[in-house]
Amino acid sequence: MHLRAIKLRGFKSFPDPVEVRLEPGVAVVVGPNGSGKSNVSDALLWASGSLAPSELRAEKPDDVLFAGSGDRPPAAFCEVELLFDNEDGGLEELEFAEVSIARRLHRGGEGQYLVNGATVRRTDLVELLADVGLGGGHSSVISQGRVEEILAASPERRRALVEEAAGLGKFKARRHRAELKLARVQIQAERARDLEAEVTSRLRPLALQATAAERAERVRTEIGSIQARIAQLELGEIEAKLAELEERRAASALERRRTDSQLETLLAERNVAEEELADAAGSREAATAALYRLRSAGERVELRREAAEALLENLRTETVIPRRSSNDAAIERVRLARERLAALDQSLAEREGLPPAARALAEEGETLAIGLVEVEAGYERAVAAALAWRAAALVAADAEAGLTLVERSRAAGLGNLAVLVPPQAETDASSRPPVAGAEPLRASVRAREGGERIAELLEEIWVVQPADLARAETGLLVTREGHFFDAGSGELRFSGDTAEAVLLQLEARRRALAAEVRELETAAEKPQEPRLSAARPELVAAGERLVACLAGAAVFAERFETPLRARVDAGGSRSGELAAELRRLGGAEAELRRAVGEASQRSGTVEIDAARIDAEAAAVRARMEAAGAELAEGDDPAALAEKLQRLERKRETLGQVNPLAKEDYANEKERLDELVLQRKDLERSLAELERLRAELTETVEQRFDDTFAAVRAHFSEVAATLFPGGEGRLRLTEPGEDENEPGIEVELRPAGKHVTRLSLLSGGEKALGAISFLFALFLARPCPFYLLDEVEAALDDANIARFVELLRRYAERAQFIVITHQKRTMEAADTLYGVTMGDDGVSQIVSRRVGSSPLALTGA
Repeated sequence: MHLRAIKLRGFKSFPDPVEVRLEPGVAVVVGPNGSGKSNVSDALLWASGSLAPSELRAEKPDDVLFAGSGDRPPAAFCEVELLFDNEDGGLEELEFAEVSIARRLHRGGEGQYLVNGATVRRTDLVELLADVGLGGGHSSVISQGRVEEILAASPERRRALVEEAAGLGKFKARRHRAELKLARVQIQAERARDLEAEVTSRLRPLALQATAAERAERVRTEIGSIQARIAQLELGEIEAKLAELEERRAASALERRRTDSQLETLLAERNVAEEELADAAGSREAATAALYRLRSAGERVELRREAAEALLENLRTETVIPRRSSNDAAIERVRLARERLAALDQSLAEREGLPPAARALAEEGETLAIGLVEVEAGYERAVAAALAWRAAALVAADAEAGLTLVERSRAAGLGNLAVLVPPQAETDASSRPPVAGAEPLRASVRAREGGERIAELLEEIWVVQPADLARAETGLLVTREGHFFDAGSGELRFSGDTAEAVLLQLEARRRALAAEVRELETAAEKPQEPRLSAARPELVAAGERLVACLAGAAVFAERFETPLRARVDAGGSRSGELAAELRRLGGAEAELRRAVGEASQRSGTVEIDAARIDAEAAAVRARMEAAGAELAEGDDPAALAEKLQRLERKRETLGQVNPLAKEDYANEKERLDELVLQRKDLERSLAELERLRAELTETVEQRFDDTFAAVRAHFSEVAATLFPGGEGRLRLTEPGEDENEPGIEVELRPAGKHVTRLSLLSGGEKALGAISFLFALFLARPCPFYLLDEVEAALDDANIARFVELLRRYAERAQFIVITHQKRTMEAADTLYGVTMGDDGVSQIVSRRVGSSPLALTGA
């Protein structure tokens, strides 16, 4: 097994990828100072797992990365790969003919170790290399400083080098771990023995306490059996009470269902009556509106007919109309107008179409909201649509008076009622119209005394054309036809000819008719001058046709008035009957609800009794469960109670016992058994660890003795080569007071000298002695390669010749990589590698096989 190649990239002075191809034998690396040839040695140390920056001539881990120079930036990462020839199976764990060991480091500290491209732990890499002599001590890489270290090393340090060469590191580590574990197990075994003795001393008192506890347990079990039997007898009595209570509960539930069924039937009847009342009120309201329109049309026809008859009479006379006759006609028109005005007053007083409650209370003197405003003709439907339900509401001075009106309506069974009271706070109004051309509705309404509240409700309501409703985005809008639209909430409705709108129209007609009466009265009081009239036949004929047509229209109006009036009267009668029925149903409902309340109270009493008895039964069952024993025999509660008293006295006689003694005894006995098993296991572990330590100690001593014998023999052989005519040997020293193992002392005797210790030799002789010792270590346990970094720097030409002879002698047994400045050392090379560095601070390597081709560039 040997090192086949070294690949560098970004490492120290090698920023570009460089591959150094190596072969068995001696490879010599030369170059001027500062060219970077020692960086090859550092790369070998770093790739094999070195963590100490001092071994790599660095201060921190990132110093191994190319730092940059000139126009070259610093390297972001570095990588060194060692390529081994493993055809001889030196690395037994890897069945590959070629094995790659690589290490990679990124600037900032992130690193990787790779074996054949697979990421591994550093521990795995170090153990793998230790099997072939490339362990953590790096004994295969020797620098000039390492030679000086050997010269100044103590015997104990030299022994450590021999142990490293023998591969004792892992065995001594195992022995150390075994000794640490042995110490821990000894402490655990002593603790187990102490615990075993302590538990054994507590077992006897616990056995006595457990016996007393068993006797007390038997008494307690008998007491529990009697208590359970007594509870069972009590439970039988309670179950009898529960059966009786269930009968009461069933009767109560039956009564409750009966009353609930009656109440449900009554509520259904009331709902039907309310629906019929609403239908009757709606029919009567429609008939009333039609009747009002018919009467209004009949009155207008009658007025026109009378005027036409008077005109016809004047045309027929064709004479001078005296003043007396003219005044009589005017007085007659005043009389007819007053009669029509009285008919309108009567219609308004009847308030047909309004809700029953509002109409009834208005007849008793209360004020209707609709009666407190005067509306301009043509705006009646708009006002009715704006007020909506408020038009048929009553007006009260304050909230208390309003509540009184509502209570009067409820007590009389009049149905729904709305009441308007003064608001608690004023509202801010905006005068901006929602659409162009909108008129404020308030301008068409005049509030009578006390009607200010009604007029305020019409503030901010605008009158528009129907086509403008869809264009409005804000505000409240109405039309003269009866549409209402709340643009903010999206509410849209149509009122049409409601009772409120009809009443407002009648009121407007009444005001107009009253004004006409006043004008007629004024005209009748003025003196009239006689006037001539010339009779014209065509005018007389036209007047007769007009009078006949108007008379026919009046007849038709009278013909339709009777059935409409009958419908209004029939609706009023039916509404009264339904109101009386609702009052009766309300009284029956109150009686049934009282009966339901009484039934619920009786049912609640039954449930309370049931809950109490259930609680008693639960308590008795809890006592039975708490007894936790089989039932005792006997049906006489008195006898059972007497026996229970005797057992209670017996338990008192036993006194206080430890109820947990039996359990504690069992636990302690179980714990003692476990402690015995643990002690035996620990004692077996101690024996096994003692045997393992002895085996490891024997292995360490045997391997050390074998390795030391080999090193001593090789040292004598190498020393004879480096010191012709002289000799050298290794011996073991006596261990010191603080040392358990002997050290190793090096003795050399050059030819013609009688000195034996290294400290008495010259500098060159010391270097040769250290090299002899290191070569003896190499030969005792061969490594895949040996790297010697200027180890012969302190030697003269004669000694260098001996060093070269040594390299050539063992070149077939090991691979040597020598970094040197000496020309004599270059003579031993099979391959020369030259390292140069240009102005950009980048190292380059060229190689040449000695005696073969000229120099060839190996790396870029």
